[in-house]
Amino acid sequence: MKRALIISSYVAASSVGANVTAFAMRSFGIEAVMLPTTLYGRHPGWGDPGGAITPLEILAGMWQGIKSQNLQFDAVITGYMGHPDMVGMAVDIITLLKSNNPDCLTFVDPVMGDDGRLYVSEQVAGLIKSDLIPIADFITPNVWELSYILDRPLETFDSVSAALQSRTQKTVVTSVERERQIGALLSDGKSRHLVEHAKFDTVPHGGGDTLTGLFAAHILRGKTARDALRLSVSSVFSLMRYGHAKDRAELPIFEFYEFLGKAPSLIVEDII
Repeated sequence: MKRALIISSYVAASSVGANVTAFAMRSFGIEAVMLPTTLYGRHPGWGDPGGAITPLEILAGMWQGIKSQNLQFDAVITGYMGHPDMVGMAVDIITLLKSNNPDCLTFVDPVMGDDGRLYVSEQVAGLIKSDLIPIADFITPNVWELSYILDRPLETFDSVSAALQSRTQKTVVTSVERERQIGALLSDGKSRHLVEHAKFDTVPHGGGDTLTGLFAAHILRGKTARDALRLSVSSVFSLMRYGHAKDRAELPIFEFYEFLGKAPSLIVEDII
């Protein structure tokens, strides 16, 4: 059985963060171990989330306990980082796990912001950009986060596609818009692949966390990055469609979990 370490937010009553990333991976037989960067009661978008960013000494103690189990990991996924020191901790953990298993893959979801604003501190965002991004095998930013990482405006589909053409790092960019469609664009430095679907008026929380978990799970199961993109975006689209129809503000991943593995397949457009 493959095993992944997820370093991201824990939000007890919301379908976001490590909750949904782990659920998505476990649905495909991947053992998911969570190291929570927050201990919140609910998504902050609903109001006061309750709880707190995980105290660093608690997080370090939890990692020490995990490490003492002498587990081998096949992947590390990083998400929300609530404190600058958490980025350094994540880098140290990744370095250790890769030394134990050189085939261990790193997936960095650079959770920093959207719609023109950061929702982490500038220091956290800067450290993700300078320290985490360079050691990742895959990164999964949204368009705004990619613009921040590259320090260049990305206002059209063509500008996003061109920006990826010169990058060798495997990148899945979410929330890529083209005309009336939206989707995800994958680049491996040689070719680009797009999976898109109709836009929704509102987007439920949790889509990015779920997509990263699904994409990583498919990669660990031996799928190509192109197929992993198709399968993961197809699943998230089906969940969003049902969530939109039922007026859900969060992705209904637990209610319609069957779409994680049996969603109608979307089409991949290859951009050479």
